[in-house]
Amino acid sequence: MATHKADVAVVGTGPGGYVAAIRCAQLGLSVIAVEDDRPGGVCLNWGCIPTKALLRNAEVLHLVERAADFGITVGEVRADYAAAVTRSRAVADRMAKGVEFLFRKNKITLVPGRGALTSPTTVTVGADTIEARAVILATGSEPKSLPGIAIDEQVILSSNGAVRQERRPASLIVIGAGAVGVEFADVYHAYGSEVTILEALPRLVPIEDEEVSTQLARTFGRRGITIKTGVKVSKIERGGAGARVETDAGRFEAEQVLMAVGRGAKVKDVGLEALGIAMERGFVRVSPRMETSVKGVFAIGDMAGAPLLAHKAMAEGVVAAEAIADRDPRPVDYGNVPSCTYCRPQIASIGVSEAKAKENGREISVGKFPFTASGKAVALGETEGFVKVVADKATGEILGVHILGPEATEIIHEFAVGRTLEATLEEMIHTIHAHPTLSEAGFEATLAALGQAIHI
Repeated sequence: MATHKADVAVVGTGPGGYVAAIRCAQLGLSVIAVEDDRPGGVCLNWGCIPTKALLRNAEVLHLVERAADFGITVGEVRADYAAAVTRSRAVADRMAKGVEFLFRKNKITLVPGRGALTSPTTVTVGADTIEARAVILATGSEPKSLPGIAIDEQVILSSNGAVRQERRPASLIVIGAGAVGVEFADVYHAYGSEVTILEALPRLVPIEDEEVSTQLARTFGRRGITIKTGVKVSKIERGGAGARVETDAGRFEAEQVLMAVGRGAKVKDVGLEALGIAMERGFVRVSPRMETSVKGVFAIGDMAGAPLLAHKAMAEGVVAAEAIADRDPRPVDYGNVPSCTYCRPQIASIGVSEAKAKENGREISVGKFPFTASGKAVALGETEGFVKVVADKATGEILGVHILGPEATEIIHEFAVGRTLEATLEEMIHTIHAHPTLSEAGFEATLAALGQAIHI
């Protein structure tokens, strides 16, 4: 048994936790971080980072298969999925080591094990005790399943299991067409799996603008991915070649099933109940300073509610750290958090959709620019998609931006900065964009919203 003392104890070292720990240390606070896996959490070790490595492999494979389009002749293309997974694990391992280095650099003590609150200032980790002036909970989330259907990571996979397995199934049913579902559908289809997507809602990526969903469905359909929307799964039976999925639209069979129906906060056995920490719809309720209903206990990231995104968790980690250090942190602007999906073509959005803007009673102007009219996109041979800008017609306020296409997840940030600075359409178009670039598509969509588009 050992007792450790620090100004701050951080439970969980995913993107929110490790950023909070580092920011606390920068502000002169002593920090102990608790982690039962490796620093970096699910995102770095089993989610965001390794899946993006797999998606990059799929992108390269697609490019090699199109080599003739660029005047390059190649022989038989053989894709080794196990090698792709090995590479993804190496990428994740490198990044985890990077977080460990940052902990050492910032003199953060790392205690391995599962932490639980026993008082507002005490965290137990096995037989050890940590005493701290403040506690930041950052335990993250875990994959959910449908009622009555157990994930065994053999036939029925979660995203955690899918990113680990070194073989690709001959056929795969993906249940859920959010970011996780369409990303894995993209990867497995690129490596030759027969992929079927089942989605209960009427369209793919249902949180995105409807035009994005429609065009992504067309693109996936052309590639040979089977898409069934408005389908409710009632049962999954294991047997035969793998699994039989019963739905209200009939039976579907595949070697494996990927359950991609969302994630739930990891709040069990953290000590919340004993301290009476308030909850709301399965998440910890927090103030704008990320403090829970118990003074001195903070919660950030997935356990603190939607959106369940790494970059949102990081921002919350900084707010919590600065609140503990008696700074006056600027609260997270949840209306200005970019949403990114890394399938091919990529999807990125910020703000509200066209439909939501109208529902909110706004009189809007909409500008759209297709990548088929972008010189850089044509040169790259990546012309799928568009940039769509939704703005208030009277004021030029940018209400939402929706991108489907090459490097969408990079392009979105000029609009994130623009919205943070409360830039109008007029101000955005006076920013000179280098030519030729993909970012010009955003510039042209902004011009289009003002009725001034040049290149369409």
